[in-house]
Amino acid sequence: MKRTRMISSVTLMVFAFLALIAGINAANPKWNPLNATELTFPLLRGSSTSVYTGPTPTYSNSSILFAGFSADVSALSPRLHDVWKLTNANGLGGTSTWSQLIPAGSPPPVRSNHSAVYDAANNRMIIYGGCGAPFRVPPSCQPIANDVWVLSNADGTTGTPTWAQLPTTGPTPGPRQAHQAVYDPTTNSMIVWAGQNGVLNNNCSPATYSDVWVLSNANGIGGTSNWTQLPTTGGPPAGQYGSTAVYDSSNNIMTVFGGVGTVDTVCQTTNAVWALSNANGHDIGTPVWTNLVPQGAPGSPANRWQHAAVYLPSSNTMTIFGGVSACCRNPLTMDLGDTWVLSHANGIGVPIAWTHLNANGPVPSSRHNNVGIDTVNNLMIMGGGGTSGDIHDGPLWGSWVLSHPNGL
Repeated sequence: MKRTRMISSVTLMVFAFLALIAGINAANPKWNPLNATELTFPLLRGSSTSVYTGPTPTYSNSSILFAGFSADVSALSPRLHDVWKLTNANGLGGTSTWSQLIPAGSPPPVRSNHSAVYDAANNRMIIYGGCGAPFRVPPSCQPIANDVWVLSNADGTTGTPTWAQLPTTGPTPGPRQAHQAVYDPTTNSMIVWAGQNGVLNNNCSPATYSDVWVLSNANGIGGTSNWTQLPTTGGPPAGQYGSTAVYDSSNNIMTVFGGVGTVDTVCQTTNAVWALSNANGHDIGTPVWTNLVPQGAPGSPANRWQHAAVYLPSSNTMTIFGGVSACCRNPLTMDLGDTWVLSHANGIGVPIAWTHLNANGPVPSSRHNNVGIDTVNNLMIMGGGGTSGDIHDGPLWGSWVLSHPNGL
């Protein structure tokens, strides 16, 4: 009995020591609100976009926000075309401050639900499409946009930020909003996926796109910018309106999650994960859609749209946050504030599995298409964006940083 008790005690001590070591080394994901100095009311808006430049010392550690619609309901929530910059966007090493940039050149027409990508090497932000109507109320996206604009010297550190519309050749994509776009720096290509044509019926329409387009020379440097539609096979994914897309440039794979699809002309949110190989159209072979996680698979996040997503190449993980559970004036619609991580997000390796990330502390409200990833410091940055209710989400409006977004 004494020997049994001694072994049990030693065993418990070993387990306790291992648990202590695991606790010391375990990741501690936590949402941290940035105490960003800002002019609150001009930044209260929905359906804007922001891009992250990258951390110092190589980059300026800034988030650059463009357009969206105002939260000023008394003015019919007008759509905007202003540019704002958040300095010290990852919250490390100083005060985070919002300031308005005043670019040279004529700005793009007002818009919301557009897309924006960033060319870090040349400090250029590229925007495409979106709702062009001057007001948000009543719901309308007419005229709908399919133009491309480039903001050079986008963060203001390499010269005066300057707008220029990008002339393009080739057949152009149909005008769209609530689509997704990713940037491939190796080929200077912007890849555009899906979206909706702007004709709204109770905030929804079956008129969604399932196509994929690639814009070559997307930053306007080095040659003609040409649109090409990819001849994809497989799929396409059902969630074509308000989904998210991330891109693995090393393997040329785009991964999409969620969004609104149409079943019998009824708009429904989805939670499937799809990956598109040869997404930039430059590799030999046909771009192929592959369903990585089926719709409704056990252990998946709930159906949603208007969420946010980032990709971390070092761990091959996609992290999603928040969103809205349903669309189209569904009375059961809920804002979502959960965070999930998908392993082997590009479809290479196993297991391809979702994990619910239990982040500590308060969480930001749901938002769409306004996140960046600091791959050096393992931080997900949300420098702006709108909530489903288009409301203020805290005393400082909504600049947040999530540590260890991949759970590691």
